[in-house]
Amino acid sequence: MSNLKDANIEGNIIRSELAKMITEFAARVLKKQPNTQLDCTFDDIAEQTEEAQFYIKSACQLGIMGINMTNFEPNTIVTRGQFSTVLSRALYGDKYNNSGGPYYLNHLTALKEKSIISKTTPTLKEQRGYVMLMLMRAK
Repeated sequence: MSNLKDANIEGNIIRSELAKMITEFAARVLKKQPNTQLDCTFDDIAEQTEEAQFYIKSACQLGIMGINMTNFEPNTIVTRGQFSTVLSRALYGDKYNNSGGPYYLNHLTALKEKSIISKTTPTLKEQRGYVMLMLMRAK
C-alpha cells in the first residue's frame, strides 16, 4: 500500500488476503516453493481476481492453507485459530497438526511458546496489523 491509511491495519483480514500475505512470506522470507503437482482446486473462488486465485492456489500448494478442502471461503474473516494454523504450517510444516482435538490447538501453543503470538483466543478475529506483527516476529 502506498500509505498506512490504505493498508487498513486495524481492519479484519479475510482468507484470500491472508493467502497472499502468507504465500509472499513463505516464498520471500522462508524460501519455500509450492508443489505445483498438487491440484488445489476450489469450488468457490471463480469470482475472485486472477491474482487472488493465484495466491489461494499457491497457499494450498505450499501446504499452508486449503488443505483437503473443496471450498476455500475466500471472503471469510480469519480467526486467531486459523491464522496460527496457517503461520505454524508455513514455519514448521505439519509438525503441529492435530488429529485428536481442535485443529489449531497445537499450532497456537507452539507459536505462544516461541513468543510469536501472545493472545491465544482461537475465535479472535484477526486484524491486518497484528498479522504483520506476528509475521515479523516469526522471521
